Amino acid sequence: MISDALKRRSIRKLSPALVNRIAAGEVIERPASVVKELIENSLDAGASHIIVEIEDGGLSLIRVIDDGGGIPVEELPLAFASHATSKLESDEDLLAIGTMGFRGEALASIGAVAQVRIVSRTAHETEAHEIRNDGGEIDSPRAAAGNVGTTIEVRNLFFNTPARRKFLKGAGTEFGHIAEAVQRLGMAFANIAIRLLHNGKTVLDWPAAPALQRWLSAWPKEFAAAYLPIEARHEGLQLTGLIGLPELAGPTVRHQHFFLNGRPIRDRIIQHALREAFRGLTEPGRQPAAILMLGVPADDVDVNVHPTKSEVRFRNSSSIHGFVLANIREKLLENDLTPRALAAEEADDPNRATLRQQLADYFRAGMEGTDVEQTNPSAATMAMPASDVSVSPPSLSIAAASAAIPAIQLHNSYLVAQSDDGMIIIDQHALHERIMYEDLLARVSRGPLESQRLLIPPTLPASAAQIALLEQIQPMLRRIGIEADAIGPDAVAIHAFPSFLHRLDPADFVHQLLERGEQESLDLHEEELLHEILDMMACKAAVKAGDPLTPAEIEALLARRHLIDRSSNCPHGRPTTLRLSLHDLEKQFKRTGF
Repeated sequence: MISDALKRRSIRKLSPALVNRIAAGEVIERPASVVKELIENSLDAGASHIIVEIEDGGLSLIRVIDDGGGIPVEELPLAFASHATSKLESDEDLLAIGTMGFRGEALASIGAVAQVRIVSRTAHETEAHEIRNDGGEIDSPRAAAGNVGTTIEVRNLFFNTPARRKFLKGAGTEFGHIAEAVQRLGMAFANIAIRLLHNGKTVLDWPAAPALQRWLSAWPKEFAAAYLPIEARHEGLQLTGLIGLPELAGPTVRHQHFFLNGRPIRDRIIQHALREAFRGLTEPGRQPAAILMLGVPADDVDVNVHPTKSEVRFRNSSSIHGFVLANIREKLLENDLTPRALAAEEADDPNRATLRQQLADYFRAGMEGTDVEQTNPSAATMAMPASDVSVSPPSLSIAAASAAIPAIQLHNSYLVAQSDDGMIIIDQHALHERIMYEDLLARVSRGPLESQRLLIPPTLPASAAQIALLEQIQPMLRRIGIEADAIGPDAVAIHAFPSFLHRLDPADFVHQLLERGEQESLDLHEEELLHEILDMMACKAAVKAGDPLTPAEIEALLARRHLIDRSSNCPHGRPTTLRLSLHDLEKQFKRTGF
């Protein structure tokens, strides 16, 4: 027997109220979604001032007040009608959307799951009018008191859909999402004053301001002194905004804000381009900080992809990726990214006395002409011929410039030298690693690296996944001078190895490469994979902390620092150099304020 519940039901048309509640499930995820939709309507109405009032995280009340063009009284009933909008007229308009909203779903969806009141007045009307929607029940417009513009009140969100209301978080969490939504829209429209209140308290009050001022207002205060401005144009594309210095990179993407033609978006293409531009300048897993405003011809992008309009589809995603990547990388390369050794707020650090003594010892040694103690002077120093590790003796002109800034060797790990505005401290391993990486990259771009055939091919055990990975990356390995293949179901033989890595054990290097690839599932593009392998090669071959260097090697290292790109960071993103200004030194020695 087939139960009544499983018997076929007749096809029927859903009621408009139920349709709107279903649409609300796609458009209205939480109170922040309501705020976003209402502010976008205010922006499209030409508002110059927007006030957002919130109570109980938006669960009790959301009120958005603007001084835009308003809604004529005869059109007020259409405001709550599904797919009724003033922003589209034809199919062609959908292909070139220039407004924040366009679907005509938001107010209908909000009205279906809340108690909504709209009060609006145009400049041509002598009085305002209001209309109400109580969970889908809409009354007729009537006269009301109000200024030119529109006020929309949303009360008791999801009162008639208790299942949805149960999924909402506490008032504090929901207001956090609201504040983020208001900030993101405010960042894109700096010429519009916007104010946000929660339970009667002003939380955000942004007057109309230049874009840079608005952007910095949205970032943490400490970012204000550690950013680079971006501005670029090319064949109809435009990119403006800010990128944080590498030292601001954090564990999450919370300080990444992307906008397309003024619309806040989430986009993996732009995010990937940003991350690639910072490759080698930030540690693995750290996310750069950026505010990027991308301008694209309206017919080159489809914003009608997701109900919340936060995702887009580009007609030519590769050109967008290349445009963003190239301009951010160029901006990074043309600036000195060396971080300060001490932040200003660290002046009262409890370790300051120790630091003072170390600095005093350093300068005393320099003033008295004494040599810093060498570690085991009879020990053999690490030879660094030019063909081997890319630290070649500098030319006469470079040597002369370097000699003007003598360096002391500290603990066979750090080099300390005078700079124009203070001093610099260099990590010898990190700097040499960057030098080697850039040299390797340049060599590979000219052709495969020189390799040496191994008389007796070393072998190593390998899992099935590692052997499959080896087959996948063999073309890349040949570019860097490694020839290796499987010699059975669980072993690999190495037939050739890069000449400059002759100090390394080939089997150990390939084993670590395959093991790392298996653990991290190296699903990368060819160029990304090349960078990963060159990173590893440079790290393995560079001088290590504790390796004593001769004066000539120190001089060569310092000279090469000024001849390579991204010398401020090693390929893994760690700083190679720290800058300590005279101002920082004076703070440490309490010489300021006199």
